[in-house]
Amino acid sequence: MSRRLRVLLAAVLSVVFVVAGSSAAWALWTATGTTASSVTIGKTGASLSGTNAMTTTFSSTVTSMTKPVTLTNAGTIAGTATTSVSVVSGSSSALAQAVGVVAWPVASAAACTDTAAVGTGSVRGTWASLPSMTSTLAAGASAVWCTRSTPTSSAPASSTANVTLNLTVTAGSWSSGVVSGGFYLNTSAASPALTCTDHSGTYVEVAWPASSRPMDTYYGAFVGSTMVGQKEQDYYGRITLAPDQIPASAGTSGAVTVTVKVLDSAGNATTTVAGSGTVTLFTQNDGKAIRCGA
Repeated sequence: MSRRLRVLLAAVLSVVFVVAGSSAAWALWTATGTTASSVTIGKTGASLSGTNAMTTTFSSTVTSMTKPVTLTNAGTIAGTATTSVSVVSGSSSALAQAVGVVAWPVASAAACTDTAAVGTGSVRGTWASLPSMTSTLAAGASAVWCTRSTPTSSAPASSTANVTLNLTVTAGSWSSGVVSGGFYLNTSAASPALTCTDHSGTYVEVAWPASSRPMDTYYGAFVGSTMVGQKEQDYYGRITLAPDQIPASAGTSGAVTVTVKVLDSAGNATTTVAGSGTVTLFTQNDGKAIRCGA
């Protein structure tokens, strides 16, 4: 068979295959086509909870706050959760700076209690500047951090700080963007000042400002949660304190804050403060002594 005849025969067979719908012809055409596909690698995401329970008002009876916050990687890939804090403009930055914070990771929110010991991996600062609570999280995983807030003596009275806790989850160069949760820190009005009178180091008398309460209202003087001295009524209007009556937990020397509170019918302290002031423990020739002021 000549070369020309072989070429002609091949051309005729190709036409026949195509017209007849031959699978061989279909394979020939599709084998030379192009294909396209896409793969979704993953996405980042973040979620923050617990800040709504952190609003509080500090006072002589509320001296600290311990609350958990939960950081969640809401994305589909592993990432690192980091936090920052900010104070909303127009609220008290001075108060945020005066509230000390320690935060540490815990196994669960239930482990974050008022009596819980500070654990390993803690960070410390204030609500104006707190180092990041950093956690490495698998996709969908969460980390719980316990936060304990304690105002210092420089915390301004009658103030409000609107604090925002910000959370970001990153994976390489990808970021979830910032999610935020806010809360308010408040301080009550300043307590009226006690009038203190010295008696040669052997004892002091503390008196509270006159009030419109009934004269038979009972009052007690407290150092922390411990009542010191004898309860007295408004008829007398003052309480005497000797150095031996100050609890050992206050130490043997230095300034001690004394708070006079209204007592209920059972003799227990209420949240109503009649006055607050400072006395100082020291040592003189005949032993322990007490005087007014710092």
